[in-house]
Amino acid sequence: MAFVARGSGPRPDPIAAIAEGALAPIYCFHGAERFLVDRALQAVRQAVVARIPAAFASFNLDSFDLRESDLGSVVGTAKTLPMMSPMRLVVAKGIDGVKADALAPLVPYIKDPNPQACLVLVGDKVDVRFKAFQALKKAGYLHEFLPLRDRELAAWLGAEAQRRRIALRPDAAAALAALAGPELGPLSQALEQLSLFVGPEQPVTLDDVETLIAETRQRSVFELTRAIAEGEVTGALVVLSNMFRNREPPLRVQFMLARQLRQIWKAKALLESGMPRDQIAGAVGVPPFFVDDVIGPARRMSQPVLARGLERLFQADRALKSSKIDGEILLSRLVQDIALGARGKSARAPGAATR
Repeated sequence: MAFVARGSGPRPDPIAAIAEGALAPIYCFHGAERFLVDRALQAVRQAVVARIPAAFASFNLDSFDLRESDLGSVVGTAKTLPMMSPMRLVVAKGIDGVKADALAPLVPYIKDPNPQACLVLVGDKVDVRFKAFQALKKAGYLHEFLPLRDRELAAWLGAEAQRRRIALRPDAAAALAALAGPELGPLSQALEQLSLFVGPEQPVTLDDVETLIAETRQRSVFELTRAIAEGEVTGALVVLSNMFRNREPPLRVQFMLARQLRQIWKAKALLESGMPRDQIAGAVGVPPFFVDDVIGPARRMSQPVLARGLERLFQADRALKSSKIDGEILLSRLVQDIALGARGKSARAPGAATR
């Protein structure tokens, strides 16, 4: 799958370029999809280590934590000639936490990097308004890895399966994306488990996915939305509690529930337009065997209830990211509120669940 930095048009895929032997002197990897960030770092590391004589590897591999080291020391190390080797690798993590003024040593180095070194800067989300990151972007050294959209997951799985020489059928890829997504790390692990489950050179089918990936976060969120739609407050809170007990972070639960309500909203509109049931799954973006989990709540929940639920989830997203409120308590109150609304009971005043 081509690497895309959204909002700035297609950009070269650094991993593909490295595989073809093109190694840049500087990389800055950042973004919310840590699986792809880590994979890109691993690709660079393997490419550079392959060029360093084994006896001198320890002299030419340097790692820094920018919470403990200043960027000037990192740049200074990158400028140092390698010892008895054609190349040196310098990795510095935490670049997103470096203040604007402390990034100053990086700017002149970007203009004239050491051709015998590979400097890799890694972070979560960098501030592209800073001069250093603007320079990295202009030079083609800045690479952002964003989470894939729901509709992109099946295609990514197909490409990943091909890379690993796993025969993954298209309907199995769509089901696996719905069951184990949206994070690529768990998706990759699920693909590996399926490959071991079916055995060497055997195709992974839809039945295999349903058999092996039965207890999943997607099934849990379907159960949660079904209980909410039926106004079963106690049942919804039990499902939510189980999700937390299985170590689902509140922010991820909020994301999955919001995605599910959007799919239910769309299914409701399609039902009202007269679209046949067998066409709704594809239009909404769920595997056919999950369509009842979307249509059922769509028939039971009114548009005002769905609209209020989505508004509250949007508020919860901001609260979870910006406040110190307990996320589990916040979402428990929110789920209770939406379920009461679906049952026709009065709910709290707007915004109460996020306070």
